[in-house]
Amino acid sequence: MLAAIALSCWLQPTAWHLQRRLARLFHKFRKRFIRPAPLLFIILAVATFAGGALSPSVNGDSNAYRIPRVFHWLGEEQWHWIHTGDLRMNIAGCGFEWLVTPLILFTHSSRFIFLINWISLLMLPGLLFSVFTRLQVRPRVAWWWMWLLSSGWCYVFQAEADINDSFAVIYALAALDFALRARESERMIDWWLSLLAAGLLTGTKQTSIPLVALWGIAAWPGLRPMWLRPKRILVVVAVALVVSALPLIAINLWHTGNWMGIPNRAANVPGWRWTNTTLGSPCWGIIGNTFCLAVQNFKPPLFPMADAWNAAMEHFVRTPFGSHFASFESFALLDNGTRDSNAGIGLGVCLLTGLSVGWARKFKASPDVHIGGSVDTLKRLLRLAPWGLLRLFMAKVGTYQNARQLAPYYVFLFPSLIVAPGHVRLVRQTLWQWLVCSVMLITVTLLILSRAHPLFPAQTLFGWLLEEYPHSKIVAHLSVSYSTQLFVQTQINCFQNDLPPGQTNFGYYSTFNCVSEPGLWQPFGRWHIERVLPSDTPAQLRLQPIRYIVVDEQALLHSKQTLREWLQTYDAELVKEVAFRTPWGQPPRHLYLTRLR
Repeated sequence: MLAAIALSCWLQPTAWHLQRRLARLFHKFRKRFIRPAPLLFIILAVATFAGGALSPSVNGDSNAYRIPRVFHWLGEEQWHWIHTGDLRMNIAGCGFEWLVTPLILFTHSSRFIFLINWISLLMLPGLLFSVFTRLQVRPRVAWWWMWLLSSGWCYVFQAEADINDSFAVIYALAALDFALRARESERMIDWWLSLLAAGLLTGTKQTSIPLVALWGIAAWPGLRPMWLRPKRILVVVAVALVVSALPLIAINLWHTGNWMGIPNRAANVPGWRWTNTTLGSPCWGIIGNTFCLAVQNFKPPLFPMADAWNAAMEHFVRTPFGSHFASFESFALLDNGTRDSNAGIGLGVCLLTGLSVGWARKFKASPDVHIGGSVDTLKRLLRLAPWGLLRLFMAKVGTYQNARQLAPYYVFLFPSLIVAPGHVRLVRQTLWQWLVCSVMLITVTLLILSRAHPLFPAQTLFGWLLEEYPHSKIVAHLSVSYSTQLFVQTQINCFQNDLPPGQTNFGYYSTFNCVSEPGLWQPFGRWHIERVLPSDTPAQLRLQPIRYIVVDEQALLHSKQTLREWLQTYDAELVKEVAFRTPWGQPPRHLYLTRLR
């Protein structure tokens, strides 16, 4: 930033010129964002930045394997196959982690990881407008929908968190946009950039790989002129392959025998537990996901009946008809609230989309609505192809958070819905514009009241309410739900002062889905953590320079051991025990600091 300011001053040495340019820039900014929809997006951007900066993330997957894998890479000063019972640390797509590694390296903290998703949110409206207009959506229609879709819950809630789903939509949009630009301009640089964006897209997550088909459809017509300079194109292809999922696929094949990294005999891997993510029957997968994605996206932001609903779904899966959906991880599982780990595109966007499609039909035959330009077969194919990719996703993916994992796909479904002529008049209707702003305003409200990143003094408020109403179950439940910051800070500060000054290495006894490791590493550079698995013998531990081991209660439960049995097995003694509340209302979790004798 300082370098940019210095360069600007050097290019404009006269203060008067600089002042005039700043005034012009401010006037242009105010003129563009004084309208309700852009103004609400700016408010969303500010709110997500504040939420991410003020509150650390408590996402289970991030704390279990995404953030720890980066600490292990930095600790070894290289990528390596990590000794762990949670194979996701090794086999999952690491495009997001490569981006956050410099942030952790230079800040010695994981607090700024959210910036990757936040910057992606800022880029989303412009890319949406560019892609939509190139797919023959009228500019006025694309202008309104770019703000509405950018306020989708999966994009906004993840913008203040460290989840790696929504940011992939930027790569997908850029790949398609540059491919369409190359078709129009016949410039090789546009085609090359689209190829690099497609490669980066595949490296984010294995579930995003099908979106490369959109790039292939758009880029194919411009492929032949690109080979006029074969040396340059081979260099770009090589770089695209390096940043793609291909290296990870090769590593997974080498270590596990499977391109996705799931071992063929996963039950024999110590401490490994892999829930179903690949469906047995594509047909029943499509039927089941049609239901799951519908209920997850149409679920209200507060759903107090979640426990009853989940119990009913568990009973349904045990019925003869419901057994067809037994391969799902947790069929139609719902949470009682909306947060970064479960949000789809959002109830408001879904309802307004259905209303808009029906509402626009009455303007279809209106004489003052005209769509210029001829019918482009390629662009029509690009508008329809995402629906086929959606069916492919539903046929293969069976996780209980598939609405969140579908985040890169949602925006590509809309051009086919809003390209109809009636939408040109619809977006001019005052009532419809107010509905768009209302949906965005509701999202702003949800961000302020977010349990994971509240923008009000939740702990202070509920602490006071507990003193005033000590027997209120509602206040007690809300206090536990908003205990996010206390939960994370307890993990970070639990053993800061209990290790001797010369001790830099210690172990973390863990298995699948243990979430306390990121706090043990911080501040980064002070300690080095090694994962200890139930299969590691006492003799193996004593060969390493490890004398202190943090034992996670979750690992004891997985290995069916008590703390006393573990201490006897490893000839260790208890130094300190820490209990902390979880933000999900579950029983308190425990961490134990032990010392090998």
